[in-house]
Amino acid sequence: MVLKHESEAKLLQASKQYDAALKEQDLDKLNGLVDTNYIIHADGITLHADLKGINEAKNYWQAYFDKYTFEHEVLAGAVDKEASAAFCFWLDRFLEFLPIAGCCSATCFTKTNSARFTPCAVQNVTPKDESVFDEKLTTKQTLPSHKLGIFKHEFASDGKIKGTWFLRQFSKDEAARKLKNAPNFTEVKVHAPTYKGSGGIEPSEARSQKQDQAAQAYAKIWATGDPSTADAIMAEDVRNVDLLFAHETSGRAEFKSMIHSVFQAWKSEQENREAIAVSAGNKAFLHWTSIGVEKKEGLKNHMYGLEMLVFNEQCKISEILVLRQPLESQKAELFGAEE
Repeated sequence: MVLKHESEAKLLQASKQYDAALKEQDLDKLNGLVDTNYIIHADGITLHADLKGINEAKNYWQAYFDKYTFEHEVLAGAVDKEASAAFCFWLDRFLEFLPIAGCCSATCFTKTNSARFTPCAVQNVTPKDESVFDEKLTTKQTLPSHKLGIFKHEFASDGKIKGTWFLRQFSKDEAARKLKNAPNFTEVKVHAPTYKGSGGIEPSEARSQKQDQAAQAYAKIWATGDPSTADAIMAEDVRNVDLLFAHETSGRAEFKSMIHSVFQAWKSEQENREAIAVSAGNKAFLHWTSIGVEKKEGLKNHMYGLEMLVFNEQCKISEILVLRQPLESQKAELFGAEE
């Protein structure tokens, strides 16, 4: 979207300040930025209970800082004024373990000493003292890696962040420890720098409106299971990439086929579009929730997802980057004993 209101600029600035706290590893920057009752919502993958209050949020991020050496980079963002929300697509570059002296096994936790958090990283690529590290992971599994993620911040009436929803990729060590059947992440090629900024597209109100209409139509496809509008809003060679589970469809025809397959196996009970935000350039973000039943397994699901749509010069969707929670049937197949 083209920012037209001061309130939109404030939402975007607050989102940038949150990312600055992570980039600079200065959690005092969260003081005054987040609400007294601030919540980091559990993603059900790396975090299994909501974190409530600024202290729990700081502990969570400090545990992340203690575990990894990385560079945090914002690639794209957008705001939805009506929903009082801001989105951010980000990259943590070159994630690498920091050795933690005295850590003896995967049951050891970082200094927060809370079972809400993922166990500490127990082996470095080049550990300082190999005797204190768990040998469960191979050197290949602990190589430095990149991690893409999306934040969606919700704001209170006073402009402070009241809640953050997030989904992100696994680092190599997480995939090795947490997944018993890890997807082949090498099959999905996503070159993160290409998503930075506006994609060389000149912002305009007309473009923003067209992209918003396309994003609304895209959300409706998933709400109804009817892909008949795909031809009008998608490029013929559109890519649909599941960043978390390493699955990709290529082309509009394959996308429509996927929709038909999903709704043959899925009975939707409630679909909510929580927010849609269009950037000043060539991106749009969605936060959705879904309640339904997997027909074959009879399993009830209550899940959410965060997505980024990328538009070409004709305002058609050329790429869909998806981060979503797993289906109930997928959890048993994917997650190992640590979960």
